[in-house]
Amino acid sequence: MLNEDDYNVLKSSLIDSQRLFDKLNSVSNKANELDYDESGLYSDEEEILERHWLKLSSKIIDALGKSLEAYKIELLKNKSLETRKLSINLVKENEVSKIIVDYSEDASLSISQIS
Repeated sequence: MLNEDDYNVLKSSLIDSQRLFDKLNSVSNKANELDYDESGLYSDEEEILERHWLKLSSKIIDALGKSLEAYKIELLKNKSLETRKLSINLVKENEVSKIIVDYSEDASLSISQIS
């Protein structure tokens, strides 16, 4: 579990990345609107969205890494692009804290510490 000081640093860093979370939400919206047909044309669009999701989420993780230097930060990949949550493992001295950031609403984040 994160101590209160580290949690406040985490929260501050995530809030500073709000515009990136809004862009991730937009990627999820576009993924939700993809027209899945048998031609396979959507796969190119889906790959573009996956790369965009990875680039945005990596920027968030990089910023978090600069704020929480004592932690090893692991980004967990979502099963689908429509999922509007970022799952992160923070590892310090073999202790893992799992953080879920729900970005489903524009200009709003919900941060949950699972363990």
